[in-house]
Amino acid sequence: MLKDFATLTPQDQRRRMQTLAQTALAHYDVNVQRCTRVGDSTNLIYRIDAEDGHHFALRLAAPGWRSLSDLQAEALWLEALTRDTDICVPHMVRAKNGEAVVTAHVDGVPEPRYVTLMSWLPGDLLDKELLTKANLVKMGDLFARMHIHGAAWQPPAEFAARRFDRMFARDEPDVLFDEAQQDAFTPNSLAIIRQVREKVDAAYASIDPADLRVIHCDLWHENIKVYKGQLCPFDFEDTIWGYRLHDIAMAMLDLLEVVGNERYETLLAAFKRGYTQHLPWPDGDLTTLQMGRYLWKLNYVARRERVYLAKFVEYCAGLFEHALAHGTLVFPAKV
Repeated sequence: MLKDFATLTPQDQRRRMQTLAQTALAHYDVNVQRCTRVGDSTNLIYRIDAEDGHHFALRLAAPGWRSLSDLQAEALWLEALTRDTDICVPHMVRAKNGEAVVTAHVDGVPEPRYVTLMSWLPGDLLDKELLTKANLVKMGDLFARMHIHGAAWQPPAEFAARRFDRMFARDEPDVLFDEAQQDAFTPNSLAIIRQVREKVDAAYASIDPADLRVIHCDLWHENIKVYKGQLCPFDFEDTIWGYRLHDIAMAMLDLLEVVGNERYETLLAAFKRGYTQHLPWPDGDLTTLQMGRYLWKLNYVARRERVYLAKFVEYCAGLFEHALAHGTLVFPAKV
């Protein structure tokens, strides 16, 4: 079955997935006027235009990408944010059976998909010309308000227990320094990367456990829309127990990679200004946790794209050597 699907033309694959989307929609009380595919990433996203004028996002989660427990955690926090705050988040639509996440499968598609339906957020992605100091102040404000709620909220018992309190948090095998990878390192790159690994592990271990709370964990700027001047976060599928510093570091790393170091310092200062209107800035070093993200990427390449490992090792060793000496990761701007 899998081989048959993989050998189909892209057009036929899309037709089968469209059939799967229609099957998924049968779980909901929505009179569909139009179902339009809008994403081709690890998850399939469809915009649903209903006959009553409402708009929804239908997500068919890729097998193995996130667990049922992860997606249920997303739904529970979104419902709590909708109930408890004025933060502009997608509103969950539960299925006819009352479940927040259901499963859909059709013949001709190898594996079932986890299905969620939520309101469609209007607005433009927070990227390119919208990455202004004013919007980064708002982004800091948004993070702080979500961190306040994530600390105060008492999730129900079925909320996922997984924690992002170290470099690996989703049961990924840690293979980076296994014997099988050693030919990808030079003595210098191995020494640098081992030093960074120790530094990252120590950084997570030093964070006060009392700071643990529910976090978005992937709230980079392109998971935020701007609508009538308000920032609206979405894509909560990484919702997890974690630390404020981790949540901020990951989002700021994505920003740094896009805008480059000169603009980054200005925008980070604006973000801090918005954040500290509500909460003190978390203790710890953002750059160290950002290097941890690159260690995670190295480990992923070692597991899944081994042919590129030696080249990526050298690239990361160069990034890390500069960061260890100067306290910053350096990337050229992409915009």
